[in-house]
Amino acid sequence: MPDEGPGHIATWAAARGHALHITSWYVPDVVAPDLTSADFLIVLGGAMGVHDEAECPWLRQEKAAIKQALSTGIPVLGLCLGSQLVAQQLGATVGRNAQPEVGFWPVQFTAEARRHPLFQHVPEFIPALHWHYDAFTLPPGAQLVAYSPPTNCQGFLWGERVVGLQFHPEADAEWCEAIVQAEGHLLEPAAFVQDAAAIRGQVTTLENSPAFLFPLLDGMLTTTAAALNYR
Repeated sequence: MPDEGPGHIATWAAARGHALHITSWYVPDVVAPDLTSADFLIVLGGAMGVHDEAECPWLRQEKAAIKQALSTGIPVLGLCLGSQLVAQQLGATVGRNAQPEVGFWPVQFTAEARRHPLFQHVPEFIPALHWHYDAFTLPPGAQLVAYSPPTNCQGFLWGERVVGLQFHPEADAEWCEAIVQAEGHLLEPAAFVQDAAAIRGQVTTLENSPAFLFPLLDGMLTTTAAALNYR
């Protein structure tokens, strides 16, 4: 979506000298990316759901691209809707979460995940920005990475370099303001839903996201499966 861009991911790519190719699937006659020459696929968020193919027919193209990337073995990172799309392609069920989760809420990482090289830099809890009404079950064969009180599966690791995260580590201050302007007026009070003012009041929290996100991206891009033997 226009209001859910790469955020901190663009900063990471520029700092590392990587080139980003951004595919806006919702644009008519969009050209699919050439994944045979890609080193990494990152699937971002959006206000639609994985089942909304009638309203958003381009979702079929996006799912096909994800499936292709999974078959090639390149690293794949899904974020929010992106994580739901990746999880669905891996055989998970995606549907309405028991409660919506919007705003700044803590995410807890499992002890097993924090022993894995991709997540060994992560503390037990991190503050995170959420904006989701749907959620996914753990894909078959995947490892649970994180959870929160309203969302049983906040993250998963499938194989060694496929990661899905329900929250938004890519969000920076500009990203947050864009989504608040686009969707903040739609928020309805709930146990795990903050209003626009509360979200704006905690935006400085996003300055800490690179400490979580950048090592994860580096690890997914550079670490081979053979080097990920751990106990």
